[in-house]
Amino acid sequence: MKPTDAIASIARHTSQAPDALGFDALRLHAITAAQRASGELWTDFNLHDPGVSLLEALCYALTEDLFSARQPVAPLLGLAPDDGPAAWARFGLHTPPDLLPSHPCTEDDWQLWLLQQLPHARQLYMQPLCDERRCATGLWRMALQSYSDTPLDRHDLQRKALQAYWPHRSLGEDLDGPPTMLRSRWVDLKISLELEGHRDVCELLVELLQRCDDVISARLPEGLPPGNAIDLDAEGPLGRPLTPEERTWLDQDPDYLYIGDLTRQLLSMEGIASVDSLVLSLADGEAAEPLDDVATPPGTVRRRGPDWALRLRWPDTEAQLRQWQLRREGGPVQVPAQTLLQLLADHRQMPLRLAAASLTPPAEAGAGADTTPMRPLPEVRRDHYPASAALPPLYRQALLDQARRQPGLRDQWHGYLGLLEQGLNQVQVQREQLPHLYALDEEDTRSCWTSLPGDEQLPGIDALYAVPRDQLENARWIDEDQLSRRHRVLDYQLALHGESLDHAGLQGLPCYFTPQAWPVHLLRLKRQFARRLLRLGRLRGAAADLSRPMIGQPDNTPPMQERLALMLGLAQTHSRWLSPSWQSQQLPAPEEWPVTDAGPASTTVAAPRPDQGPATETQTFETLRGVHFTMKAPGDTQPVLNPTARRRSIQWPPLRNAMPPIQQGLPAPLLRAAVRPEAFQWSPAEGGQLWLGPDEAGRHWLLAGGLDEARAQDHGRALHEAACQLQAAGEGLHLVEHVLLRPLAAAHQGKQGEQGAAASVACPAAGELQISLVFSGWTARGADPRFRSLARQITAREAPAHLRCQLLWLDASQMLRFEVAWQAWLAARQAYATELMSEPGTPRLEAAAIRLDERSARLLALLQEAAR
Repeated sequence: MKPTDAIASIARHTSQAPDALGFDALRLHAITAAQRASGELWTDFNLHDPGVSLLEALCYALTEDLFSARQPVAPLLGLAPDDGPAAWARFGLHTPPDLLPSHPCTEDDWQLWLLQQLPHARQLYMQPLCDERRCATGLWRMALQSYSDTPLDRHDLQRKALQAYWPHRSLGEDLDGPPTMLRSRWVDLKISLELEGHRDVCELLVELLQRCDDVISARLPEGLPPGNAIDLDAEGPLGRPLTPEERTWLDQDPDYLYIGDLTRQLLSMEGIASVDSLVLSLADGEAAEPLDDVATPPGTVRRRGPDWALRLRWPDTEAQLRQWQLRREGGPVQVPAQTLLQLLADHRQMPLRLAAASLTPPAEAGAGADTTPMRPLPEVRRDHYPASAALPPLYRQALLDQARRQPGLRDQWHGYLGLLEQGLNQVQVQREQLPHLYALDEEDTRSCWTSLPGDEQLPGIDALYAVPRDQLENARWIDEDQLSRRHRVLDYQLALHGESLDHAGLQGLPCYFTPQAWPVHLLRLKRQFARRLLRLGRLRGAAADLSRPMIGQPDNTPPMQERLALMLGLAQTHSRWLSPSWQSQQLPAPEEWPVTDAGPASTTVAAPRPDQGPATETQTFETLRGVHFTMKAPGDTQPVLNPTARRRSIQWPPLRNAMPPIQQGLPAPLLRAAVRPEAFQWSPAEGGQLWLGPDEAGRHWLLAGGLDEARAQDHGRALHEAACQLQAAGEGLHLVEHVLLRPLAAAHQGKQGEQGAAASVACPAAGELQISLVFSGWTARGADPRFRSLARQITAREAPAHLRCQLLWLDASQMLRFEVAWQAWLAARQAYATELMSEPGTPRLEAAAIRLDERSARLLALLQEAAR
């Protein structure tokens, strides 16, 4: 037999002290207990003793679970060494390249991130703007210089800079205007060098010019570093430690160029022994600047001004090369001028360096970028190898001999073996189904699996089951604690990343789900939180990219907004319109009660359509009159609804026709009371009456009369389910950043216009570090003071510390007006971004800025009105 054909086995335990929870310790304990209990009847201590063999099989079954639990995590979850990040993320596990990067926050973060995305940019810098008190305003100023001064290259770089910034900006922050494109102010290089070695002179001078160009233009001399270096302690947008070149680049003075730094860069080149002199002088034709008369620190030249930055002019004539003096071993070195000029021209024609990564956030490039198909999760097996098959054949023969003389012994033996095999099967099937338990991409709530032994393992055991084996394996009692167990598993997966999602504060608040559906809903939210952990955890301070659609887009919803929605138990957590919850049913807006006595009032507004398209239709909402209610509880009533009954979809038109209080309108207090099943009461008075109450003001609403108990139950159930569905769909929130509501038109007009002046008054600088969270205040939970208090507590805990958060609770009509203004503002902001990335200086950009300022002022006025 070949060595490779040897039977696989487990290595013997060689330690002197057996594992306290292992097989050896349990076997020793069992034999000791058997000897003590047997007394004089114990006759044989050898391994061939049948009792010892059976005892070892039992110990093996009992310790199999511990042995399995001590296996590495990857094999237990079915992960192979070649599985990509997506396979690990499926179970809430993430690799360091996915966990470490974050969106840029600090000045250095932005410098490095923009450097990675725009490697060919020159004089790149990001500067936070502060007010006269040196407090942050939330605005950043970006300036950079393009590869060439052609309008096409300048605009292309500006567009790429905006595309790199918008998806990664933080909440409450924005650029103070379009990136400043610095024009080139050309300088000539005069240098005297001492050479050494035998390096080719033309090759050396090409590298020298490139290094001087990089240092003067504030570029990395060696280009971008490789993007696969990983350090478990590295943080920031790159997710890796900085290279020495990057640290030097960050430490450089953006305003002054130190000639000593440039000299040190040249001395590090192979073939240069010394730099005797180095002078930078303005090229012919460069005009004087006001800053030229301002003194600079010794040994420096001014690197940039308000709209310009230094740029090295490469020699293109022999006359320019005569300004260079080269020596080797004390003697002059002749430079082949034509050869050098040709090499310089060829080098300048080389393509631009490309970014190591596309304009994709490193935080989303992990699991989402892995397209390797994942293995299907394992099915429940029924072909486990029985442990009893390893017992010596003499057991079977002895059993057959005894069975002839003692009826029933064989069945008894199978019963004992069945208990043993059931334990082994249960351990093995639970281990095999761990991927199902921890997988985040499945909605299954099952948490326990079983596989009972059958005839394929123990011939004849199927006949011993009083209930069919399939029915036993799927019995409810086997997995009766599944939701609780699933929650504990998800809590563990979240705790691995320092996160938690506790919904204990929601208990006792109004609920739109049945008692059976509520914990399932919370489980779905917790699974969603674990599935989107990278975005919701590491990027919690990031904002939406308003250059593209946000409404209806989960991946462009601000992570903080989604976190709050998950923690508050909302039915849907992404940005979406809330008014269509009643508009899609062709219902009037729910009204607060009582309405004013000034007569029937109506409000006409343009409403966002449910399909997220532009608002084109109008809805008229009239105040409600003639509704019957009483402040005293009706007598002789009894509950008619079962809180645990299953829900069904409800049509509003027949429901409204059957109930006079909701025929002309929808009283919000009535809807809020209707989510409580116990609030529906039936009275036999006057042919049968269906009552609802009390609401928060103690009112009891007479919903319908002339109903027997069965019909009253049907009507009450229909209103209850319709009210729950309406309010669950109408709950949500919008996040508005006040810094984005500042006036912009004046920056494009070059002066303060009428729109800009009005917007400046409406949007004071004090509110720029503020965000408004707009909630539905007309729903049962939105109107509950406990829920509002909980929302304030969660927001204070989750929001970035530098932001002032304002929570606004709007009734249905206010929400409709806000969403009309919000939709108009989002469309104007996206149009402004589109024009900003198109050809600059066009009248369309100024018009887009003016239109955006008008809608910003309108939106801000609505927010201020709601805050009062």
